[in-house]
Amino acid sequence: MIKKIFKILKVLLVGTVWSFVYVYTARTVMIAAWNFDILNLRDWQVINTFWESGGKIKTGKDYLFVGMLLALIPLWFWGWRLFCRVSYIKILLFPLTWYNNRMIKKYGENTPHITLKNMGMTQSKPNMEEIIEQRLKETAKPREKETGKIRRSIQEKISASEKK
Repeated sequence: MIKKIFKILKVLLVGTVWSFVYVYTARTVMIAAWNFDILNLRDWQVINTFWESGGKIKTGKDYLFVGMLLALIPLWFWGWRLFCRVSYIKILLFPLTWYNNRMIKKYGENTPHITLKNMGMTQSKPNMEEIIEQRLKETAKPREKETGKIRRSIQEKISASEKK
């Protein structure tokens, strides 16, 4: 339950931070390239009046502008999903792992090391054929019949009583 709560909090936090960063970046790019502010209602009204008065998309720059406008929301969702999958613990620990790998490479490259093989005997699990053979051997052993056991116990009792 706590894991789910942390996951939801991560999604919300990442979504909030990503939304601010994305809107700022998209707004900056759109203003720099087309002098269009995506947060300004007046700019959207200019596009609406252009389209209503029969405006046409003619140049490649216009196609790129419409493509950017259409890609704003899918790119926002894609980035949100991408950044939710990132392991931020790995990012925070990256300097330590980088330094550790660097030291291993620096000092552990030419040092002799011992590779231990076959440290112990492991008992493999018997396969089906071995189990069947073992059971056949057990059943093939001659078993004493009940009558033989009774006769032997009677003889032991008789010989014990005669010795007294």
